[in-house]
Amino acid sequence: MKAITVLSSLLISSILLFLIIPSSSQSATYYVDKNHSSANDSNPGKLASPWLTIQHAAETMVAGDTVFIRKGTYNEQVFTANDGNISNGYIVFSAFPGEDPIIDGTGVTTGNNGFMILHSYIKLLGLEICNWDDNGIWMENAAYLEISDCEVHNVVYGIGATDGTHDFELNRVNIHHFDLYGFDASPGNKDCYNGTFNDCVAHTGRDRDQNVDGFALGHGTQHNFVFNRCVVYNVFDGFDISARETTLNRCLAYDCWNGAYKLWQDQVKLINCIGYNCGSAVVELDWDNQPGVTTLTNCTFFNGQTYTIWIENSADTLRMYNCILAGGDNIGLNFEQMGVGGYRGDYNIFQNDNADRAVAVAYTDEFTIDQVKNGAWIQYSKQDIHSLVVNSVSALFVNAAGHDFNLVKTSAALDRGTKVKVPSDDYNGNPRPSGRGYDVGAYEYQYPARVPKND
Repeated sequence: MKAITVLSSLLISSILLFLIIPSSSQSATYYVDKNHSSANDSNPGKLASPWLTIQHAAETMVAGDTVFIRKGTYNEQVFTANDGNISNGYIVFSAFPGEDPIIDGTGVTTGNNGFMILHSYIKLLGLEICNWDDNGIWMENAAYLEISDCEVHNVVYGIGATDGTHDFELNRVNIHHFDLYGFDASPGNKDCYNGTFNDCVAHTGRDRDQNVDGFALGHGTQHNFVFNRCVVYNVFDGFDISARETTLNRCLAYDCWNGAYKLWQDQVKLINCIGYNCGSAVVELDWDNQPGVTTLTNCTFFNGQTYTIWIENSADTLRMYNCILAGGDNIGLNFEQMGVGGYRGDYNIFQNDNADRAVAVAYTDEFTIDQVKNGAWIQYSKQDIHSLVVNSVSALFVNAAGHDFNLVKTSAALDRGTKVKVPSDDYNGNPRPSGRGYDVGAYEYQYPARVPKND
């Protein structure tokens, strides 16, 4: 009898839970297909009787609903109308599997932004957005967002976030041919925070007379961003980071008209990052009137035309370990002001095409490659005790001229890094270490697999 009572209580509790918590089966799936012969926004939005416009879907859907958008060019601005939520789920705008719907601003007179996300728990999946006079995608005062496998191009601005937008994620997003930025987070009335970027690309600024950023985090007290395996090229500044507690892991910036990594804020970390071919500096520690700490670990920086690394103000702190600075046309490591008390570095490798200016302090105290090698820089700075000097990039890389910075089997970088706070993998995702010790730079040398001998 007691067992029956317990079972009855469990059954009643289950029924009550079912009534209180919305079931995922209540979520609806809709379809938009402008090329369907009977497409109309008065339809029920089913596969055989789809809606005509994406905006009608946005105004209809509620938490947990998904709309699949069929192939075609949709000349309309879209803005969200409702929130998803944690209980019922996201509101999802998705390309129909295997198809490429395009949200195109050509001829649209009702707005200048392609897709405006003004609500929370929203997903955009597989959409192409182009030809807008402002942003391809605009996120404002929204949270818990995902943008995956989307392409944004031929716009003035790529993707913008402002007014407290937070907890958002971009995955495999390709942004290209823009005028002012690929992605930008700006404070507005409230700071943005908790943004994650995975395998995203920003490239090709359309106007070389503009200060075009690939990925920018605007000034203020914005915080907590992570970039994983992101790539920038053919813009003015690659990563313009003005948000504290930001980490860039296995990122790449190259062919930047000004700099690859412009770093303004406190607690910014570059791990396994690569930068090369920059008109000014590969890495630039800009001054924002507040002291900050930048940490560079296992990075490879090559061919800064003015500086490889430039520290603008002596109040900032640079921590640099297991990094390679090579191929600089002018100054390798440059301290703009007198004083190197904020520098902490060791287990690095220095090479500079201008052998007379491997390190410079206030353009007054300068050290040649030979002076760094002979210990004059160590005596001056009390740093880089275990760091090395090489005279040629051929002693390091497979093909520096072809921008292959993998290490040759005789590289001076092999097994010469510190093991303290070293990343567990390298730029390619290979585990560290692969030899007796940790290698210097973004790549860990991969030893050939041993072939067992025949008995």
